[in-house]
Amino acid sequence: MRKPNKDIIIKIIIAVAVFWISDFALHFTGVGESRFYYISKFFNAVLFAILWFFVFYSRKHWKKIVYSLAFGTWISFYYLIASYSGFVQYLGIYARYTPPPFVIFGIFLISFIWWITHSLGFYIGIEMAELLKKKFN
Repeated sequence: MRKPNKDIIIKIIIAVAVFWISDFALHFTGVGESRFYYISKFFNAVLFAILWFFVFYSRKHWKKIVYSLAFGTWISFYYLIASYSGFVQYLGIYARYTPPPFVIFGIFLISFIWWITHSLGFYIGIEMAELLKKKFN
C-alpha cells in the first residue's frame, strides 16, 4: 500500500470529480435522480478512487480498464439492490423504485448503457488524474 501524499490526494479528487460531474451531467440532461443516488455515487466514487490509488494502482491501461469495469458493475448493481429493491425506502430514505430511462438530449437509450457510462466515466477520471498531475508537476 502506498503512503498518502499530496499528489495521491489530488489524483483522488480529480478522479472523483470527473466521474461524478460527468454522471451528474448525463442525469441532468436526461431524467434526473434522487439525492440518495447522487450522494451514494459520490461516496462510492471516493471509496473506489482511494482503493485504486492506494491499493491497486498501476500504469497499465488494461488494469485501469478492468478496475473501471469492476467499479461500473458495483455502482450499477449496488444501486439496483439498494434502491430499486425498496431497501432504502424501507429505511425511510427517498429514492426511486425503478431505474430511470437513459435519456441524453431527448434520445432514449437502453438502461444497460448506464453500466458502460459508469465504467467509462471512472476510467476517464483515473486517466485524467494521471495526465493532469503529470502536466502540473
